[in-house]
Amino acid sequence: MLPGPVIEANTGDTVIVHVNNYLHEGQGIHWHGLRQNGTALMDGVPGITQCSIPPGGSFTYQFTVSHQSGTFWWHSHYSNSMADGIWGPLIVHSPNEPLQRGRDYDEDRIVAVTDWMHDESETIVEALISSEGYRGRPFPPQGDAILINGRGQTNCTATGSPSCTYPPPPEIHVPVNCRVRLRFISAASHPMYRISIDNHSMEIVETDGTAVYGPTIHEISISSGERYSVIINTTEGKEGDAFWLRTSVALDCMAQGVTQVGLAVVRYTGNGSITTAEPRTEAWTDLARPDTPCVGLDEMYHLSPRELVNASQTALESRVLDSKLGKFVDVYGNSFEGYGFNNVTYQNQINDPLLYVVQRGGTCNSSLIANATFADIGPVNIIINNLDSHIGHPYHMHGTEFQLMGRGTGALTLDDLPNTNLTLDNPTRKDTIWMQGGSWALLRIISDNPGVWALHCHIGWHLAKGKMAVVVVQPEAIKKIQWPESWMDLCANTDPNAFGPARRSVS
Repeated sequence: MLPGPVIEANTGDTVIVHVNNYLHEGQGIHWHGLRQNGTALMDGVPGITQCSIPPGGSFTYQFTVSHQSGTFWWHSHYSNSMADGIWGPLIVHSPNEPLQRGRDYDEDRIVAVTDWMHDESETIVEALISSEGYRGRPFPPQGDAILINGRGQTNCTATGSPSCTYPPPPEIHVPVNCRVRLRFISAASHPMYRISIDNHSMEIVETDGTAVYGPTIHEISISSGERYSVIINTTEGKEGDAFWLRTSVALDCMAQGVTQVGLAVVRYTGNGSITTAEPRTEAWTDLARPDTPCVGLDEMYHLSPRELVNASQTALESRVLDSKLGKFVDVYGNSFEGYGFNNVTYQNQINDPLLYVVQRGGTCNSSLIANATFADIGPVNIIINNLDSHIGHPYHMHGTEFQLMGRGTGALTLDDLPNTNLTLDNPTRKDTIWMQGGSWALLRIISDNPGVWALHCHIGWHLAKGKMAVVVVQPEAIKKIQWPESWMDLCANTDPNAFGPARRSVS
C-alpha cells in the first residue's frame, strides 16, 4: 500500500513498531520530526544511529512520544528507497495541544503528496553517481508523476506500454458546512509543490508539529519533508459538490523541468450517497506562475507559534555549515560532482554507526562527514549557508526542532553574527526549512538531547551525492547509553570499514 499505514499516538504513548525486511537491500525507518528524547538509537538512520536491518532481518523500534503533538511522518532512511514508497503519516494527539478538535476545527484529513518515478530508486541513484548520469543528465530528475495519497496520473504512453489506463483522481471526502483541518505532508524526493483548492481559502495553523497563527491564503508551497496544516471552511456549496485540489511542481526549483500538475477531488459529503461527478471548478486567478521563485511559506509570512517561546539574546556556541555543489573524490579515489557541507561529501561507514563510535569515546571523522559538536546543555546556533547560488534545498534537522532566528542573502560568518539582527520574540519553530540559493539561515536549538543527529538536505537525490552532516550533542552523555541486544545484533558479523551504497545510505 502507498502511502504506508497511518500511525496515530497520544503524547506520552510508547510506540512499538516491528519492521520485517523482505527486500533485497538493508533498511532503517526514521520517525520524521519526533525528537527521540533519550532514545537516539531509535532514530532509524543506518550508519548514524544504527546498522541497517539486513535483507530477511527484523528490528523493533520502541520509543516514547513526549511533549509533542501534530503532524509527522515515517519513512525509509536507507539509500533513497523512500522514493519507492516506503513511507507513511504519523499523527500525534494531545489533550493539551493548542489546536483542539471540536473547538478549532471539526474534522481532519491527511493529504500526502509525493513524486513518483518509473524506475526504482536504486537504478536512479547508481546512474546519478556515474559518468553517464540518469537519462543523460547528472542532476536529479523530475518525477514522472505526482501522487496524492498514493494515487495519480502520468503520461503512460511514454513508457512504451502496449496499453494505457488512466485511473480516476483520488478523492478527499469532507463534511459539508464544517471546519476541516487538512494535514499536508510532502514525501517528495525532489521538488517543491504548490497546492491550492478551487474556491477555498486556507488558514495556516501548523508547520512541522508546531501550531501557529498564520495567514489565510489561496495557495501554499511545501518542500520535501515539510508539513503544513490548514483549515478550510466547507461552505462553498452543497452536499455532493466537488472542487479540484491542484498540486503543481514549482519549476524554478528544477533544472529543465516541465509543467506538471496533479489533481485530486475535494468532495462535500453528508447523509446522502456520494456522487462521482468530476468538478467543474476553476483555479484561483492569483496562483503563482510555474517560474515564480521558490520561496518557503515561513519566509513569505511570519508563522507565530501559538505556544510562546522566546529566544535568548545569546547562545553558548555557534557552528557554521557551508553547503555547496562541487567536485569531490570518494574513498575509492573516484572523482564525482556532488553535494557536501564544509567541502566534505558524506561517505557512510554503514556498519559502524557514528552514535556507537562516540559512545566508545571516538569522534566523527571530519574527512567523511561534516559535523558540529555541542558539549554543554543550553541554546546553541547552527548557521547554514547555502552557497549554491541558483539551487534551493530543504534542510531537515533530526533530534529536535529549531527556532528560525534569521535569514538573509549571501553567507553569514561568525564575525558577522554579533551585528546581525535576530528574531528573539517567539520565532517560528520547525524541523525542516526551505532555503533559496545564495542564502543563509540561523537555527537555534537547545542542546539537551544527547545523540548524533543527522542534518541534511531532504532531496533524496542530492543526498545520494553526499549532502549530509551531523550534529553531536553531549558526547559525554552519549557514553552512558545502554545498547539493547537487538540493536547490537544488527551490527554482528558485518565489516565496520565497509561503506554504504552510493557513498551513503540515507535519504
